[in-house]
Amino acid sequence: MTTDDFMLPLSEGPEAFLAAYTQQVHPMRVAHGKAYWRFALHGDPEAHDALQELEERLSDVHASGPVFDQLSAWRDAPTGDPLVDRQVAILLPEYRQAQVDEKLRKQIIQLSLKVEETYSVFRPELEGRRVDSNELDRILLKEDDPNRRRSAWEASRAVGHRVADQVIRLVRLRNEMAQQLGFTDYFAMALDEQEMTTEQLDSFLGELQQQTDAAWAQRKSTLDQEFADARGKAPGDLQPWDYPERFLQSIPRDGMDRSTDAWFGLKAIQKHTLSFYRGIGIPVDSIWAASDMLPRDGKHPHAFCIGIDNPHDVRVLCNLDATARWMETTLHEFGHAIYDAGLPETMPWLLRHAAHTFITEAVAMFFGRLVRNPQWLVEVAGVPEERAAAAREGLLESQLVFARWAMTVTAFEQAMYQDPDSDLDSTWWRLCNELQGLQRPDNGPGRDWAAKIHVACYPAYYQNYILGELLASQFNWAVQRDYGDQWIGEHDVGTFFTSLFELGRALPWHETIRRHTGDPLSTHHWLDEFATHS
Repeated sequence: MTTDDFMLPLSEGPEAFLAAYTQQVHPMRVAHGKAYWRFALHGDPEAHDALQELEERLSDVHASGPVFDQLSAWRDAPTGDPLVDRQVAILLPEYRQAQVDEKLRKQIIQLSLKVEETYSVFRPELEGRRVDSNELDRILLKEDDPNRRRSAWEASRAVGHRVADQVIRLVRLRNEMAQQLGFTDYFAMALDEQEMTTEQLDSFLGELQQQTDAAWAQRKSTLDQEFADARGKAPGDLQPWDYPERFLQSIPRDGMDRSTDAWFGLKAIQKHTLSFYRGIGIPVDSIWAASDMLPRDGKHPHAFCIGIDNPHDVRVLCNLDATARWMETTLHEFGHAIYDAGLPETMPWLLRHAAHTFITEAVAMFFGRLVRNPQWLVEVAGVPEERAAAAREGLLESQLVFARWAMTVTAFEQAMYQDPDSDLDSTWWRLCNELQGLQRPDNGPGRDWAAKIHVACYPAYYQNYILGELLASQFNWAVQRDYGDQWIGEHDVGTFFTSLFELGRALPWHETIRRHTGDPLSTHHWLDEFATHS
């Protein structure tokens, strides 16, 4: 399909153009969402081919030079109608990204899908059989045998060996696209599309790192002593597989005095998710019914929520296991889902999205944190009060651990796009050491960075998790300010969030946050909640 197949009026003003664009592109986006869903569920060649065809068609639609020029002119001469001007501002980067060589556009699409297909269907071998990520997680959590722990950790890296060279090639192609459009590299272009500058991001991350260095050093020393005692070695001899999580992005607990896994069987995860969201006046039963929640071979390993046609068709993909971690993930993904399903149908289609990626992440993180909220554990999950009270300490720990991990991934991505031909293995482990305190194994297999699907398939995304955690704490502050700290089950808290959803993407992210919480985004609320109490 070429752009000639689309009749998009340019001479009748932006309103007529936007109406025609929506009429023609909206059905294509819905078809694309459904094709991606099939691809994620099965990873079969037919689903792959259908998805690739749709992505190439959409790329062709946005390759029109005359439309891009006209959108640029409309941006520079706003109509005064805020919803019209906002739609123009949102569309412009999508058209800009397609103003490159057609061959390059198609190469990026094809290689991106090929890499994601590998992540989706790949299962590493351990002890002569294929295993999934849940089994590797259980070994790292529970196993005492150091050789088996190491084998499981290395198996979790196996996909990195399979895809690393393709990922580097993809990074080069993305950089070529960005440089054709006047950016230094793809990471800088992606930030620009997210209405953020490198300087803004570096300011947030720099302050967060500086303000958490001392708290993290203290926490990491405590963790190292704990796991050194468990493994029978000195803290300085700990290897990455001595920790209970493959990337040290969390600290799952197996000890009976600290774990809450026993309260989160598969049926319990469903029950608690449905009852909690119903309790705050945002039922998710129909979304659960449309979702795919259990693991199977060939299914995408990464949990996600997809708004195929907001607010009508919203789905969640998970690979549930009977653990508190999967309870957290489910609450998180359904936090995304209530955002997509809560967008107003009266809003123009192009604005029927979250105000920013990190804002929907903040909503999801706010709800995911409940798995360590003592009131939620007691009142919703039925966990005994003494066990629930200990979970608060787990939240403090998990936030510090995740913040340092997310800084690592973000810094690595920035470095990778700045120089994809450098020694990426050394860069990865230097950052893991500086920010997480992890040692590089003497004879490790390398390519560890490529084992993280986000680095390849969700480029320049991970900083949204950090910003999302900052905003989740700002939401927590605002909720407690308005409703008190015992808010579980309060319908009014649901209203706090639905009023955010009703804004859609009508405003830039910084205006949305200031309007909804009363404060601009800052590190203050997160630091006050976590770093000063660690």
